[in-house]
Amino acid sequence: MKKRNWLIFLGIIFFLAGCAGGFHSTLKYSSIGFNKSLQHAISEQMLLNLVRLRYGESPVFLEISSITTQFSFSGNLGGKANLVEGPESYSLDLGISYAEKPTFTFIPLQGETFARRFLSPIPLEHLILLLNSGWRIDRILRLCVQSINGLPNAPTASGPTPALAPEFKHFLNLAKKLEILRKKGKIKFLFIREKEKVFPALVFLGEDPLIEEVRQILGLKPAPYYPLVGSETKRSAKVIQIETRSLIGTLFYLANGIEVPEEDLNTGKVVLTRYPDGKLFSWKSLLGDLFQVHYQKSLPSDALIAVKYRNYWFYISDRDISTKSTFILLQQLFALEASKGKGVAPLLTLPLGD
Repeated sequence: MKKRNWLIFLGIIFFLAGCAGGFHSTLKYSSIGFNKSLQHAISEQMLLNLVRLRYGESPVFLEISSITTQFSFSGNLGGKANLVEGPESYSLDLGISYAEKPTFTFIPLQGETFARRFLSPIPLEHLILLLNSGWRIDRILRLCVQSINGLPNAPTASGPTPALAPEFKHFLNLAKKLEILRKKGKIKFLFIREKEKVFPALVFLGEDPLIEEVRQILGLKPAPYYPLVGSETKRSAKVIQIETRSLIGTLFYLANGIEVPEEDLNTGKVVLTRYPDGKLFSWKSLLGDLFQVHYQKSLPSDALIAVKYRNYWFYISDRDISTKSTFILLQQLFALEASKGKGVAPLLTLPLGD
């Protein structure tokens, strides 16, 4: 075969190799695209359901049960050459086809699954995991807890928007003091192992005037540690009684941070919350530094995530760092509660009394 013929042959080989490389590159970028699309869909679903709750409507959650995709790649090559008479002539016929068929399978969360994941209280074990995962203590407690030793954290906001203003100021003060102690390294939430029992507890480390303030707020006597107990356990000066919200209660709570158009407020489409004297209560006093969702008629340019509902765009601003953090925490809590019944291993255990 002449040198020119070899060059043509090698060119064909390199061309087909390039096609194969392009196919593998396509696989890589397709998986990234699926990942981004799925994350965006989950975030939109969460925001939409929060808006629905603010308007007194039932949320609908869809769970991804499977993601599958099929790829097909085929090609054909044909060619001919005239080398006998006259000038050499060549012809080349190439054909390439590529197809991708992604399939997302969704199932609604309902029935027993819905009740278990959404309506039951958040377990104290899950609360400890979150408190040791690097999040601010006050952010976690405000979302997940509705009372500590009888100190209320807007418990009436764990359901549909209440007509009367909730109680929360003393709890908020406590949560902020606990966060200050965390930053100082003076506090730990962990699991205590005493004889045959393992239980969650709060431990103060060293001395600090703020520790005594917290003890006084909670009505505690000095002790090396304070077991964390549920609302079914009798309160005492040696334990900390915690009543957690359910997951749906947390969603109701955060839904009150959604701003509502004036026309919807005036026409009674949402519940207006008032103080006992009739003065209008602003939910920003409770959630303004924690979670805010804005609205406008057109799609906002600075939205992290936005959903259209009742002719308005409801969105989280990409510049609102606190709301973005709370939204991430909510999604982590959602994923954690989906593991109910599978068991949670203690994060840190301190042996005592052996």
